[in-house]
Amino acid sequence: MKIKANLLNKPVNFQMDDCQIEKVVELPRDQFSALVITLLTNQPFIAENKRWMFADNSAVHCLLALGQGSDDGVLIYSGGYDYPRLAAYLPGMRDILNARLERAADFIVHQGTEATENGSWSISCEELEKQTGITVRRGNGLDGMLLEALMRRSEVASVSMTDTGIDMAYHLNFCPRIPGQKPCYFTKLPEEQKTQVFYEAVEVLLDFFGDENLYGVLHNGLQMPNEEILAHGYLTTEAMLAAGAVMVLPENSDISLRDVLQYELAEELSLVHAQGGEPVPLEQEEELTRTERKRFSDVLDAHVLESRAGEHGTELVIGGVKPERLERFRSILDAYKSEDQSMETIQ
Repeated sequence: MKIKANLLNKPVNFQMDDCQIEKVVELPRDQFSALVITLLTNQPFIAENKRWMFADNSAVHCLLALGQGSDDGVLIYSGGYDYPRLAAYLPGMRDILNARLERAADFIVHQGTEATENGSWSISCEELEKQTGITVRRGNGLDGMLLEALMRRSEVASVSMTDTGIDMAYHLNFCPRIPGQKPCYFTKLPEEQKTQVFYEAVEVLLDFFGDENLYGVLHNGLQMPNEEILAHGYLTTEAMLAAGAVMVLPENSDISLRDVLQYELAEELSLVHAQGGEPVPLEQEEELTRTERKRFSDVLDAHVLESRAGEHGTELVIGGVKPERLERFRSILDAYKSEDQSMETIQ
């Protein structure tokens, strides 16, 4: 029987280190493969995230790199360098992380619905870490993953990440401490009848909402997972990306930015290069002339690798185009933004 193992040269012992994941970074498939093969090479994403890696008496605080389309991860401690000084390859880490986040979501939903007297509830990052062992901070990757897990829960009406914690709003019929609240009629129906009524209602909604608004109704309002929206054909992947859906695309996906831009774009949707850099807001995209679109055809034809939750909205991660071209694209969009601001001042 053949197996794969990381055999150590003259090992002293097999004692494990206590490690704390401080931030999760999702890498494009080729960049993740390069990391695994050439660990001692300087990595831009490590240089950008040095502050998340440190050691103290409690643990070694690390960066977790996940590969797009892969279940595995690499745990990294750089010690102030731009490459891993300490690292561990973690097979199946994505599934392990998702399971931990689901348990954290269970805790938040159970504690919140049982405690709230008005449908609202908050938990600090420190308390969440104490109760679940997961370090969630705004912008550390785990925040977006946890919010996605929470929004899939039928009890949750809305959720937002703040600088200090998570603010929740629950559907009142799930909150037993609120006087006079009883489960709605729909919750008492047999499961088969619930399913039938639900999907009949969704078919009616299709006639009333555009792609962007429909995604908000299905995903945010009805807590329908992205996979289910796609499976039923309610929206295409491109339309969901345009509407601000947070998605990891399969390795063989050939969706381009141009494919996404044919749909109405959600507010606060931006571009970011797979190699890093500041997000490029797309709010002025419709202002581009035909000549400018032709000039930046390489940017428009860039592959969309994934979409992720950023600090100011959803970020479309693109590859297959030079980072400096994206910066030039930014300058064109910024010029239109300046023109609009000037017109507002005149008016």
